[in-house]
Amino acid sequence: RLGADLPTVHAVGEYLDGQPYQTTELAIFAADGAVHYTRSIPRGVPVDRIRYSAPANVAPLLAWSARQPAYVLVVTDRTGADVTEVPAGCADGRTFVVTGPDDEIERNAPGGWSQPRFQRRAEDSWQHNASAVAARVVSALRCSGARLLLVAGDVRAVQLLRDYLPLGLRRDVTVVHLPGGRSPNGSGPLRAAACRQAIQEYVATLSAGLLARFADARGPSGTTVEGAQATLAALAAGRLSSLLVSDDPADHREAWFGPDMLAAPDIAPRSAGGLHRGWLVDVAVRAAVLTDAEVHILDRRDAAEIAEGIGGLARF
Repeated sequence: RLGADLPTVHAVGEYLDGQPYQTTELAIFAADGAVHYTRSIPRGVPVDRIRYSAPANVAPLLAWSARQPAYVLVVTDRTGADVTEVPAGCADGRTFVVTGPDDEIERNAPGGWSQPRFQRRAEDSWQHNASAVAARVVSALRCSGARLLLVAGDVRAVQLLRDYLPLGLRRDVTVVHLPGGRSPNGSGPLRAAACRQAIQEYVATLSAGLLARFADARGPSGTTVEGAQATLAALAAGRLSSLLVSDDPADHREAWFGPDMLAAPDIAPRSAGGLHRGWLVDVAVRAAVLTDAEVHILDRRDAAEIAEGIGGLARF
């Protein structure tokens, strides 16, 4: 009904028919009788959204990806840790088991003159194991580009881990403590819920910081642009470093774009010779990608702080 050609409609149907029954949501992009890209997006959209248009309607996928920041989860004890590295835009990651080099971890020993020696040996073992865990955590943070570190486990092991993390990293990374330990004590569901809550709060903090930067840069000599016409003009000139736009399925505003997918975009808020019509948000996102600008998809509440729900931070 939206105008898609039958081969493309059939391609989407055949793809869905070939999928096992599942409750997770999917993003599916198809054209010219073929499915070109799919992505699992758990808890991605509240209701189905279907659109046949060019450019592609990628804003819902970008909005979901923004809610999945890169992070590292560490569940540690005095013998080692389970380190999970989750890249940006992913709901799951890889888990590495770190086994510390020392296995003398108990401080309890017969009393008497030898007791301090047993205690020192146990403390040394904990520190050696914590050092190995810290090295794995640093590697995971650097490989994933994560700036969020979630830590759970034995209190003493967590303290030693923090001590062995480089000072510069501790300044740059947000560290959140989660409940539960490494042993199978039934704390897994509680920790998983706390993990989701910590990620949501981290994403909210990033969004608030972005909007604060936008507000601070307002003014006659500032570096912000607001409104559809001003934002499209800045994108066409390659001036934007960051695009801020709302993902609202009820937004039916249109814009026009040029046919060249590799060159800097020709875009306009109204029809012009040689240009094609598309939805405003999709045209703006395409232009941002072609001019190497960051794309930030805002919810409707945050977008209300920007004129016409679209704006950006300019390079110059």
